[in-house]
Amino acid sequence: MRFYLELEVNRNNTEGILPLNYQYELSSWIYKTLNHGDPEFAEWLHSSGYTNEKKQFKLFTFSQFFIDKYKRNHDRLKILSNKAGLIISFYPIEAIQPFINGLFNKQEFTIGDKFTKTEFKVAKVEKQKAPEFKDEMEFKCISPILLSSYDKDKGGYAQYLAPQDEHYEKLFFNNLKNKYASFYGEKNAFDKTKLSIQLRNTPKSRLVKIKAGTPAESQIKGYQFNFKINAPKELLKIGYHAGFGEKNSIGFGCVEKSFAY
Repeated sequence: MRFYLELEVNRNNTEGILPLNYQYELSSWIYKTLNHGDPEFAEWLHSSGYTNEKKQFKLFTFSQFFIDKYKRNHDRLKILSNKAGLIISFYPIEAIQPFINGLFNKQEFTIGDKFTKTEFKVAKVEKQKAPEFKDEMEFKCISPILLSSYDKDKGGYAQYLAPQDEHYEKLFFNNLKNKYASFYGEKNAFDKTKLSIQLRNTPKSRLVKIKAGTPAESQIKGYQFNFKINAPKELLKIGYHAGFGEKNSIGFGCVEKSFAY
């Protein structure tokens, strides 16, 4: 289930200038808002979520801000529009619709850092109709997809993979199958199923700073691209609603159906 939040930009107290790295702060606001409505659910989602063996999944994601008019200046984004938009997506939990509508509607929140901030008000919350899921679909990223691997020969640090990497497709679908298993408890459900992903354009890398400007700052890299995917519709549904790839709960892996091809 996904929701479109129509946002008003409040210029009375802030200048409408965002840092480019706002994903972590936006994720914190979502958790904080959920906590106001149901502290136990929010704490469970934040601390553990759905599990498959030792892997944990929150099974929600969100898009980048949709802004019609803006001006970029170094690491800042000046919003020229009076309105913006945001998609928040959960898998699937249909029963939470009234909870989400009431929780986020009319909320006021501020996103930014010690240099610049922007204040928003949620003017409207709309449930979005899901596409008809098929075993072959086309999607485009509305936030970067992130996949990583660890190589002991390279210091044991995370290596962020580009979609053209030879190991990308395997990791992409392993992540998706693990999400499915964490929710339904069905391990190895699609191990013998033919799965494939095909790039439709040249991926663009996006380096994102988490907790920017603090001692805990870190950098992670994702890629935005359009793709055609062949897989059981059950997997595509969970990828669409919960996000593809890793770190969905801090704004990675959100996609929408592509009609360009």
